[in-house]
Amino acid sequence: MKKIVVFILAFAQTVVYAQQKKLKDNFTIQIRLEEGDLNKDGLKDKTVITMDTIDASVPLRLQIFFLQPNKKFKMVFSSTDVIEPQYVNGVHTKNQIPYFFIEKGYLLMNSERDDVRYEHKFIYRNGIFQLVKISSVVYDGQNSTTETVFDLLTGLRTETLASLDPGKAIRRTKKKIMIRPLPTLQNLRTFGNKVYF
Repeated sequence: MKKIVVFILAFAQTVVYAQQKKLKDNFTIQIRLEEGDLNKDGLKDKTVITMDTIDASVPLRLQIFFLQPNKKFKMVFSSTDVIEPQYVNGVHTKNQIPYFFIEKGYLLMNSERDDVRYEHKFIYRNGIFQLVKISSVVYDGQNSTTETVFDLLTGLRTETLASLDPGKAIRRTKKKIMIRPLPTLQNLRTFGNKVYF
């Protein structure tokens, strides 16, 4: 009987310790802070990116806070999945940490991955951030760029190949792709950029 009680106590202590460890917040280094009105209530909200320097993968956390009329911030979003950790399997990803901007009620995420520049545009609706537009610019390393703009609300995807030489022709192609439901900031990594391009 004593062995069972000791085992139960030891197990309970292990569970409590594991829960306490899991609750520990090591995201102590602030990388970026942006302010602006995201929910169109006239108050300055903010986005904060913090880094965990304890974890070997150096994960990054994005948090979004809405300023309340009482001048206190309320967290409406927190995720470590939106931004890729700096290290994967001990190797640095070489991808830059995204910039988040707030413009005219939209959340903009500018990032670069594998030498491709992306901009994701989100709107806050019904308690979630929905992706409404994504664009990319690719430089071919010689003399042209390819810009792709996908408006997820209309479904119109436009690809423009432009030469950097003045007077050279521009080629533009358009197609319609409807995606419903709209991807969200919460599932951005799940969708990835290949879905759109």
